Amino acid sequence: MTEEIQSLQNPRVKSWRALAKSRSARMEAGLYPAEGEHMAQEAVQEGACEQLLISADVFDKYAYLANQTDAQVFKLSPRVMESLSDTKTPQGVMAICRLPAFDKPVGKWAVALNAVQDPGNVGTILRTMDAAGFDTLIIDEQTADPFSAKAMRASMGAIFRMDVRRVRDLAHELGALAKDGYAVAAGDLHGEDFFARAPFPEKVCIVIGNEGQGISADVKKAATRNLKIPMVGGAESLNAAVAGSIMIYDVLREKLNR
Repeated sequence: MTEEIQSLQNPRVKSWRALAKSRSARMEAGLYPAEGEHMAQEAVQEGACEQLLISADVFDKYAYLANQTDAQVFKLSPRVMESLSDTKTPQGVMAICRLPAFDKPVGKWAVALNAVQDPGNVGTILRTMDAAGFDTLIIDEQTADPFSAKAMRASMGAIFRMDVRRVRDLAHELGALAKDGYAVAAGDLHGEDFFARAPFPEKVCIVIGNEGQGISADVKKAATRNLKIPMVGGAESLNAAVAGSIMIYDVLREKLNR
């Protein structure tokens, strides 16, 4: 049954608005919003949607989503829907999704982010991971929230298909992976040539550092390999998401050529 909401002061509206604005609110509620038709459709298809919000003026357009989910459906007045939007041109549809457990086991192919602060980079890395068949994203507490609106948009729905593991001590986590047979490969401007390296083993974790400072000393120490992507032009460094994507896809290249 569809519930209609007209008031900006409705308690549900206030709680949804908080989810869009605050990481702490998302963590406390265990929920996050996925705005726009594409993201809402991905949420419904992946079974992540708990509540579906649709603006009354476009309800018929998105009725197909309501018919595809068992989630509770809300018809909001356009003014209420607009108050929840993070975009300049709202599409009038949003899924409210349940945050996953952050302590799932690490898959065979993982990426760890060390204080990557741009949510666009985080989302782009997720999208690349999804395309290349990676399993797990590991983030420390200094990394931008992958469930923020900007990161979600950049991920293009990959967030729904990736395990996200949140850790307090990334160096300790990587040390444990190394003991478990993972190649822990840290992107490092002073490391060995990435393309001249020995082949990776079956289990790999690529480590990507902060956009300005790179990888912290303790995380670098925990890595089993420090590798640099060669640059023969005038640029001193690569964007974090670009560097990560190159390394991610080279892992796939190795697997396909074995």
